[in-house]
Formats: sequence, structure tokens, C-alpha cells
Amino acid sequence: MSMTRTPLDQNQIAIARKLGLSDDFMRILAMRGLTDEDAILSFLKPSLDKMSSPFEIDGILEASERIKRAISNKEKVLIFGDYDCDGIGAISILMLYLRDKVDVKYFIPNRLTDGYGMNVDTLRGLISRRRPDLVITVDCGITAYEEVEYLKGEGIDVIVTDHHEPQEVLPECIVVDPKVKRQGFYDFCGAGVALKLVEAMAGREEIKKYLDIAAISTIADVVPLKADNRIIAYYGLRQMASSPRKGIKTLLGTERLTSHDVMFRLAPRINAAGRLGSAMKTVDLFLEDDIFLLRNLCEDLENDNQRRQSICETVVTEAKAMLHGTDFNKLGIIILAGDNWEAGVLGIAAARLVEEFKFPTILFSKNGDQYKGSARSIKEINLFEELSKFSHLFTAFGGHAQAAGVTIPAVNFDKFKEEINSEILKGISKDAFLPTFEYDMELDANTNLLPFAKELGLLEPTGYGNPEPSFMVKGDFKFDRIGVSKHVKCSAKGLDLVAFGKYEHSLGATRGEKELFVTLGVNVYQNREYAQGIIRGFRANGVTMSGEESTSVNLHHLSHVNEGSISTTTIEQIEKYLSKPFGTLIVCFGEEEYNALASKSEDIKVLPMIVASSRMLSPVNSVIVCPAGNFEYSYYERVIFAGKPLSAGYMAWVKGIVNEVYTLGDCTPTKITIEDDTFRVVYRELRRMSQMKERLISYNRMIQTLWPTIKISHIELMIILDVFKELGLVIVSDKGVISVSNDRTDLSKSAVYCNVRK
Repeated sequence: MSMTRTPLDQNQIAIARKLGLSDDFMRILAMRGLTDEDAILSFLKPSLDKMSSPFEIDGILEASERIKRAISNKEKVLIFGDYDCDGIGAISILMLYLRDKVDVKYFIPNRLTDGYGMNVDTLRGLISRRRPDLVITVDCGITAYEEVEYLKGEGIDVIVTDHHEPQEVLPECIVVDPKVKRQGFYDFCGAGVALKLVEAMAGREEIKKYLDIAAISTIADVVPLKADNRIIAYYGLRQMASSPRKGIKTLLGTERLTSHDVMFRLAPRINAAGRLGSAMKTVDLFLEDDIFLLRNLCEDLENDNQRRQSICETVVTEAKAMLHGTDFNKLGIIILAGDNWEAGVLGIAAARLVEEFKFPTILFSKNGDQYKGSARSIKEINLFEELSKFSHLFTAFGGHAQAAGVTIPAVNFDKFKEEINSEILKGISKDAFLPTFEYDMELDANTNLLPFAKELGLLEPTGYGNPEPSFMVKGDFKFDRIGVSKHVKCSAKGLDLVAFGKYEHSLGATRGEKELFVTLGVNVYQNREYAQGIIRGFRANGVTMSGEESTSVNLHHLSHVNEGSISTTTIEQIEKYLSKPFGTLIVCFGEEEYNALASKSEDIKVLPMIVASSRMLSPVNSVIVCPAGNFEYSYYERVIFAGKPLSAGYMAWVKGIVNEVYTLGDCTPTKITIEDDTFRVVYRELRRMSQMKERLISYNRMIQTLWPTIKISHIELMIILDVFKELGLVIVSDKGVISVSNDRTDLSKSAVYCNVRK
């Protein structure tokens, strides 16, 4: 297969040869702006000696001297931090360094009772309980002008350490925020700033003790994994692998942690308590050594995380429901507010909506006369800059280009929502909101990719600013379903491909050339080491499906029995609908139907074509062939059927969801019938298998078992199993375990049965 590659210049080729790097790996480095030999070596072999000087950060010298004076004078010190993973990490670093040197305590506001950051009421209570001589903020405080003035009025000195974007007025105290002057490297997280403060006080050797904590915060807070941040993450992960803290080991076990583990396993558990209320206990994950206390803490954090996941899922579900009926052609940003939404999960929920709809998103929780919100963005839009244009409407505001927090009076909410939507639409093309498949390079699946997969390990740790590379492999792959699960696999010459939970997305049903978008790694199974591509998405360049394959994907139509009249439309009218980028979906149910449709209109032929998918939720104009049973229609303005479903009830069901539903051409349902004797034979065989503790390894294996008794097809078996499942007669787990009920049941109570017996 011919592959196009961005050509390397002679200097890049020479560097690759000198360093023993493949040309493709050199191309990956070049895409990340790494073309100089010294820069490449610094990236591939991070060195603590290459970290920037802490004194490049304005105010850090004054802060270190003031803390040293507090130690000398035996003053009382209070560390005031944020309740997320970054704030907890920053508090932990300073506490570990200071706790044997000075009388130091820490405080984290309760998200539910104290809100975000500093406020005078909270400070007043703190001072009454423990009057500190010095307050040090971590991961917050850069906008706390009034709160700092209050503390100074009480005779308390303040050091603000933060990494968020400063606004026009800074607190009048010692300020340590690398983004104030942006000299040298300035993209630290809050814990990174705390680490540099310790370095300013005690030297580089001292901070080696805390690199694991700083690495967790650096990865979790989604700051660029470049320069100092890459060094921190690199050595912090190594430290966690060689000598993990008792708390981390208790929480996650002893296995080696990757940046992915930190982001998706560790950070959510550290964040969970703070998202639901108080994060005070979580600091003990780093400070405590007593294994009994750590086990109890980790159990609490695990329970908090499960609650957080459940609450977040509720918010996401309700937010999606609010978007039904939205005209996405007039949308520049998703802004929603819920009466009972938990403020602590709004950022995660907003990120989910951004991922699924590809629109910047702000979710607000209504709290009396104030709305508190969390914002997430797409890479094309600097949300901090956009929000800054409306800061006069806010009670509080802060954040980054891709994430921000906003508090706004209820009376300003509608005005803000309308004006920022208009502002974003003025400044950006609608193309920015269209789903795309991005990848670094095309690979040939017929070549040995194991050496390259191993080489990619040199990029670790990956994350924001140094993303895990994505590749496209193209070919006529035939995937096999893994047992009766929703996972599929395929072994090509150069790598094994696997897709988890993607069976309904048609990889197991379609043939013909596909473009697969994968991440590449190394896997070991039964002592065999091989390159493995994890499929993140795919695009079919055409449809090559047998009649049996398309029917098997369309079987969910049989679950719908109601009927209703549907209006017809024309190719000319469809082309008018397509003049706007969002809102129109055309549905076919097989290869021949799609090819016939595409031949009628060039406008339709060039539309994105997806096969048997539940896909992302963005209602961009598309053609879908054999939509999956869980396909989400409700965000489309109109659906046009251009083929024959397996039941009229399916089209009637869609009509109950979408404002406009039309048919194009002959959409008379295709009839399937199955005799009652076939149901009886299959039921008896399944009952026998369940009693013998046999497993349904695959549908093909089951058909082979039944064939001597009754001539049954793959399609018939799937339909019969659907009927039994619908009635609760037979349950087949993902592992093929069969459970059969002995209860007598009227099959006509099944919608599927009624459709195949009419």
C-alpha cells in the first residue's frame, strides 16, 4: 500500500540516524515542533537539571523570604487551597515541607457551604478559630483582592500562589503567579507553583521528595506536558513506580501508573470528595502513614467517586434532554442551567458535552439569585478570552483557555447567554463545530508495526500538550465479534485491531474499505508480543454489506409495532435542507439503497456517511446506513427514510421523536417470518445447554449445534433470542452464560414476535 509521508529534511534525517530513531517517529516529533537535536534529547530524556530556575517567577524570592521569617519567628501559618486534585497536591507539598519547621495548618473550603476560593465570611470564621500570622494561598487567590485587603486589615500577611489567569487588578500582597509576567516557563499548575516555591526555599534536591504529588496534579489539571511540566510528570511517575506513597498504593494497588491511569483512575478519586463537599480529608492521602487510617480513607474516596459518577451521569442526561429541539445552526455555545445540579460535577459534565457535541459548553447550577457555572471549550475557541468580554456581568470569574469557572447574578443570565452566543458566532466559522477525524499519520497495517509501537513509548508521559499519537489505518478489514459481547477484533499482518463496545457501531457487520483511527501500543498475550491498535473511531468510504449483514444490524426495528402515516419528500427538497450544516439526517438500510440514493444527488453523495453507528450526538447533516438501536435521533430537526425498514413501527417510533419525518421513494417494510416450531426447538436446546452449564460461545457455534435438528439461520437465531430476552425467558451474558426460565409465557406479548408472526 502506498503511503504518503511529510518529507524529512536532511538535517532531520541526520538527527534520526544519530539518535537511532525511525523516520516515522522523527515525523511525530517534528509535528510537535521538535526538530533540533538538543530539544529532542531534552524531550526524550528529561533531566531535572534542565528545569527552569524558580526565581524566574516574579514574587517567589519575596515569598520564600517571608516564609523563612515565619519559620524563624515561630509564627502560625495557614495554607488556604482549592478543593480539586491540583489544590490538594499543592497543599500537600507545602505541608510536607513545612510541618516539621513551623506551626502550620491547612484549610480547604467546602464546595457546598463555602463556595469556590476565598471569601470574607469563610476567612472571618477561620480567624476566630485560629488566628494565623501568615496566610498562603495555593491554586487560588489571584482574583481575591477584597479578601486579601480584609486579611491585611486584620494584621495578617498574605502570600498568593496561583497559576490562573490574572485580571486587571492584582491583590496587594506578595503574588507568586507565573502568568503575571509570563517570563521563562509559566504554564505550571498550582502544585507546580508550590513545588517551585519549595525549590526557592530549599533547593532542587529537596523537591525530589514531592515530584510524585506534583506529577499527579500536573497531569490531572491538564496543563501542557512540556518543558518543566514534562520533567515533573516524567520523574513523578517513575517515583510512583519505584516507591509509591502508602496512600497511592492503598488506593490503586501496586501496578505501574501511566499518565492515563493518573488522569482517569487516580485523579477522579482524589477529586471526588471535593466535588461533593469537603476535600479536607483527602490531603491525608499524601500526609498520612497509618495503613488502617489510609484504608478507611481510600474506602471513603472510592464511595465518593461512585456517588460522583452517578450524580454526574444524571446531570449529563438532563443536559442532553434540554438540548432536544435546539437549532444547532444558530448555536455558538451550549449554555444550560439546572435547579438541582451539583456544582462539583459541572466541569466533568460540561467536558462530556463538549466531547459529544463539539460545542463549547457552560453548565450552571442555580443557587438563589446566583448561577454558578463551569465551562469547557473546543480547541478552536479560547473560552477565557470570550468570557472576559462579559466579565462586567459576572460576580466571579477565572480560569484558562479551555476551562473556566463563572458566577453570574440570575438577572444577567439571559442577557449573557444571548450575547456570548452571538459573539462566538461572529468570530468563528461553523466548520469549527463539525465533527472531524484527526490523526498524526497513516500507517500500513500490512507491515510490522511492533518496533514503531515500542518506539512510541518514548513519548510518555502523554497528555495535554503532548497527546498520545493517533493513526489512521486503511483497508478491507473483516472483524469478528468477541464471543457474544459488543467487542470486535481483527488480526492484520502488522498489528491486531480491537474495538471495545463497538459491535453496534458496525465494525462486526460491514466489509469494504474502512479508515480506522487508532492509538498504537504493545500488548503481550501467551508470551507473544505484538502491536495492538485500539480503535477510537472509524469512517467507511463506502458500504459493502451482504443482505444478511444489513438485516442483522437492523433487527432492532422489530421491537416497534405501532404504525402511522409519514409525508413524502423529493431530492430537490432535500438539497434545500442541506444548505444549512446541521439538522438533516438521511437513513438507508442497506448497501443497494445507499448506492441508489448517492447516484441521485451530488449534494447527498458528499455528505458524511456512517454505518450502523450510534455515533457522536452532533446533528451534522449526514447519511446513516443501518443506524444502531441506540442511535440518538432527537437532536435532528428532520429525518428522511430512503429505504425499507424491517417494520413500519420503526419509522413511526422515529416520528414520535423528531419534528419532521419524511420518506423518499418506496419505504415498504421488508417482511421476515419465523414458524412457531423453530421457537420451540431453540428454546429446548438453550434449556439443555443451560442445564449442562454450556456456554454460548458465538452465534455461529449455536447455529452449528442446532443445524442437525432444524435448519436455522444466523438471523433467525438472533431474532428468537431477542424474543426470549424481551420476555425474560432466556438471558445470555457477555461471557456466554445461559440462564433459562421454566415459566410458561405467551410469546405474543413480545413486540418482536408479533412482527415476525404477522
